[in-house]
Amino acid sequence: MEKITFDNLPDAVQELHKKIDRLLNQTQAAKQSDPDKLLTLEELIEFLPEKPAKQTIYGWVNGRLIPYEKHGKRLYFRKSEVDMWLSNGRQV
Repeated sequence: MEKITFDNLPDAVQELHKKIDRLLNQTQAAKQSDPDKLLTLEELIEFLPEKPAKQTIYGWVNGRLIPYEKHGKRLYFRKSEVDMWLSNGRQV
């Protein structure tokens, strides 16, 4: 590794930016690569554009307005089904 000096600082910062951008792109690609991933309630809140409250989502589940799966006492939401629900103009 090359020693960073005042003279080569701009090049070092530029290289660092390139590496960070590459890592961010890889992370984003990994998140999008699994469309059948099961989302938890908290992940669903972060995924949905308007970031609804938990109670709102529970209301949608109770009214069977959003696709969900229940494993034991926990709710899960399949990402591919939520994407389809969003693209079809959800009815809530």
